[in-house]
Amino acid sequence: MWSIICHGGAGSISSDVETAHREGCEGALRAGIEILERGGAALDAVCETVRRLEDNPVFNAGIGATVDENGMVSCDAAVCNGRDLGYGAVGAVSGVRHPIDLARAVMEDGRHALLVGPGAIQFARQRGIELVDPKRMETDPSRARWWFTSAESPPEGDTVGAVARDRSGHLAAATSTGGLLRKYAGRVGDSPIAGAGTYARDDLGAVSATGHGETFMRTVFAFQALQSLSRAPEAPEEVLRLELDQATARIGGRGGAILVLPDGRIAFARNTDRMGVAWAAQGKPLQTAF
Repeated sequence: MWSIICHGGAGSISSDVETAHREGCEGALRAGIEILERGGAALDAVCETVRRLEDNPVFNAGIGATVDENGMVSCDAAVCNGRDLGYGAVGAVSGVRHPIDLARAVMEDGRHALLVGPGAIQFARQRGIELVDPKRMETDPSRARWWFTSAESPPEGDTVGAVARDRSGHLAAATSTGGLLRKYAGRVGDSPIAGAGTYARDDLGAVSATGHGETFMRTVFAFQALQSLSRAPEAPEEVLRLELDQATARIGGRGGAILVLPDGRIAFARNTDRMGVAWAAQGKPLQTAF
């Protein structure tokens, strides 16, 4: 049985964009569903789903990503293959059209797990990953948020991610983000850190987190949540919410996460105002939430 869920970020997201978030998540998920329906791998499904979300300027990933304190766009992304713990991630990269493509290229190369900054861009050129003028990654709304939002404002969400189980029982997770608005130049968040914002293991589950990255890094959130779920698998949403609350109680910040378990069950939780989500499973209809 296959199953898949994606998120479009958790945070203080305006209700005015609910329709755009639901439709964006739904449209991206359908691309992943198509892959799983024809017997494709979970890894391919989550990467394609996230790729579609990166193309949608509604979300803080790829086109439309937030800008840092210097007014520049830089992105993080990661992909994890639960079958063999293959992991690839990039941090603080500018001008990469699809950061998730670059993260997957790092994983498939296999020599390293995380590349950042100019070195990651050099690797992208060597591997033929599409590069563009970083200014093309900006949109009018993302620039407007930079002008009218202070660094002390509550962080917004819109990081994107997907987790899936394929017909063969293999799991995968993928996450992509522009990071926090007005972050320090060079800041890397939780999304590309294995076990913090992104993780998948066939015998435990797959998680993609969204929210305050420093919280998830300092608590190794994704791996900790999966460990807790292995001890209490009967109530995944309750466990996931408890882990979120405990992490934010210790560190501060807020966020959300999506999950698929080894048996294909799906769960999601948040302690933010909103989080755009879409999910589906074999033989069941696609659903959305916000």
